[in-house]
Amino acid sequence: MCGRYYIDIDNEEIKRILKEAQKNIYENYKTGEIFPTNIAPIYIEDDINMKPLLAKWGFPKWDGKGVIINARAESINEKPMFKKLLLSNRCIVPASYYFEWKQENNRKEKYKIKRPGSNIYMAGLYNIVADNSRQLSLFNQSMDVYYTIITRNSNDSVSRIHKRMPLIFDAQEMFDWLEGKTISELMKADHELYGELT
Repeated sequence: MCGRYYIDIDNEEIKRILKEAQKNIYENYKTGEIFPTNIAPIYIEDDINMKPLLAKWGFPKWDGKGVIINARAESINEKPMFKKLLLSNRCIVPASYYFEWKQENNRKEKYKIKRPGSNIYMAGLYNIVADNSRQLSLFNQSMDVYYTIITRNSNDSVSRIHKRMPLIFDAQEMFDWLEGKTISELMKADHELYGELT
């Protein structure tokens, strides 16, 4: 997956998610085309329900230079950064669609990739990190929430455009993901996507 997706502010479900998520720590969120480090809504599990939360896209790198926006499904269990989060910090990243670039003859063409008649729900991981630069007191640290999107090898509907794609779910699979079902079990469902030039 590339580093962009889109949130349509006119979509009723997206409006509801944003309204609920605004009750959390961030006031300034982004809609429209979402870039790495933008603040956007995610779903996390809250007891047996899904709770919207605003978070920043991209885990900060250990050296402070750049962010990690994707985690590869095939190696996620082997990476120390993701291994623990896979057990307890799963999330869903809702989007109207995402973007991918097709490389052809030394030029790139931008595609909008969507599910006909549905939003896209991408698998992710989130992390909550204390921000010492905004510490209010010794006992009251400011917290930042970050997320990354899990990617997999493209299925037949996307492979003509790009070799990678987000791990995408339908409504039931979202709950299965948040409740701990394995990636390999969930990757068996191949959702048909549609790509069009922007």
